[in-house]
Amino acid sequence: MNRNIIILFLFVLSSCETASEDLSYRIIQEKDFKVIPITSQKYYFEEIINPSNIGLVDDKILISEAWRVPEEHPRIHIINSKDWTYDKPKGKHGEGPLELIDASLFYKGENADTFWTYSMNRRKIVEYSMSDATLLGKSEWKMTEPMMDLWFFTQATDSSFLGISRVSENRILEFDKEGNKIGGYGAWEKVKDRPDLNDYQLSHLNGGFFKGNANEGLFIRVGLFRDRLEVFNNRDKSFIIIDGPDLALPPFELIDAGGIEHLYLGLDPHYHYRDAIVTKSYIFALYGGVSLSEFNKTSVMAEQIWVFDHKGKPLWNLKLDRSLINFVINEDTNEIYGLTTDEDPGISVYTIPEELL
Repeated sequence: MNRNIIILFLFVLSSCETASEDLSYRIIQEKDFKVIPITSQKYYFEEIINPSNIGLVDDKILISEAWRVPEEHPRIHIINSKDWTYDKPKGKHGEGPLELIDASLFYKGENADTFWTYSMNRRKIVEYSMSDATLLGKSEWKMTEPMMDLWFFTQATDSSFLGISRVSENRILEFDKEGNKIGGYGAWEKVKDRPDLNDYQLSHLNGGFFKGNANEGLFIRVGLFRDRLEVFNNRDKSFIIIDGPDLALPPFELIDAGGIEHLYLGLDPHYHYRDAIVTKSYIFALYGGVSLSEFNKTSVMAEQIWVFDHKGKPLWNLKLDRSLINFVINEDTNEIYGLTTDEDPGISVYTIPEELL
């Protein structure tokens, strides 16, 4: 195996080519945020073993289990946020029709009784009823060939989806409701001293999570391996790139495997952003800045939520009393619901500070 080791500690301003007209850049520092400590009440449910993702549909909280739980255990749990009671399980484990292996994302259904979940491992979305007792889904939709390389995707309009790909030359791709690619937006900027890095490698270097708000027309890419947050305005197809506080790229290796050079970030990668939410007024981004080894020792993943306006201006740093892995926001009650990473993981409930209301 040919191992070509490249260790890069490059600053953004010297590593990128000139931005195109649809890109604007902002560099932030942690001191740009006003710090607001917030405390939570935690709810624990014995039915949930190893939670990995959280969703919110009206007043119902949806929790998915990590793939490591026993196969006979349901993949999804429904929690009532009004009285914090356990509602019911969903999601029969399996590879057959209306079954799933994992539940990576949740989407609101066409009516109040339904929701959809995305199985990243099987590249399909499954529809569930909130009211019936079966673990099986009601229907499912398998992703088309053009969508197979997507990491994450979400509904953009009544007739289209937006997603981020592992191999595309674009930061964000657009698909119609039938799964046909209809657009690609934002070319990757080249690393100055490594112009040979291809789209697949650049996509991995900038890998992370993708969330959005169709009503606001705003969608967010947050970097798992670097301090980068990208705001995409779907109405005018423009980007705002927010880098910092750490401007260095992560150290990595290029490893040849089967004739393809893969980007390898080592056995102890550093994790930066963990999740993001777009509300009517703000962008909320969960930030960690810890390595895998640190997390394994302390169980602390992310204890800060950075709040930006829709133009990417840094406003507040919500200092959390518990470590979270991801979160949702209930705009009706002005509450944050987060999955904790402690020994007995549960749901932490925070009240959004008055300064933000």
